[in-house]
Amino acid sequence: MKDKEKLEELKPFIESKYKNIDLDHLMMYVIKELERIKVNLSYENAAVAAFRIFPKKFSLPGFPEYPDSNRVDQCLWRCSGKTRQWLGGKARQGFNITPRSRVIFEESADLLEGRKSTKTRAISQTRRKETILAEMLDSSAYKKFLEENGNLITEGELCFLLQGTLDSEKDTLKKNLDLLKMFADELERKEITTFLEWIESHFKGFLRKR
Repeated sequence: MKDKEKLEELKPFIESKYKNIDLDHLMMYVIKELERIKVNLSYENAAVAAFRIFPKKFSLPGFPEYPDSNRVDQCLWRCSGKTRQWLGGKARQGFNITPRSRVIFEESADLLEGRKSTKTRAISQTRRKETILAEMLDSSAYKKFLEENGNLITEGELCFLLQGTLDSEKDTLKKNLDLLKMFADELERKEITTFLEWIESHFKGFLRKR
């Protein structure tokens, strides 16, 4: 099935469920849906999906039957900017999902389902950061490191650890590594910081390749 056909199957949310949720969290939910239906994470697909899922929030003022592309552009700019870093990539090259993205994905879903209010975000973010780090601790790369077999960690295991593949852009992998280091620092997980710093040093050449 082509991207266009998949996008056309997206269904709108009931307005009452999203009318009080900020645009950026709604946009991140849109990105999550694009990943779910396996379409390219492009600006164009995000614009179409945002209008189909949340038509009242992403329609052109005065013309509810048309999408507001400027609003979509501003959301994506904020979500992928240096301040938030909720999303990797840029509109021109396409976007990519990072460990921080997955934290916001779950947060957005919770808001839409009424499981929590915006006042509880800080606690929720901490829990989800802990979840992401726990998944990392369960990886084969970390287990080899603990067994003092770090030199046996493959490039494929490294990419899996950094939520990518061997085909992923090196800049994306490095950004994901930086985010994991940031999470470890924020949660004061020194053993994880030590591991990630070793990874960064040991795979310096691989992460620098183009």
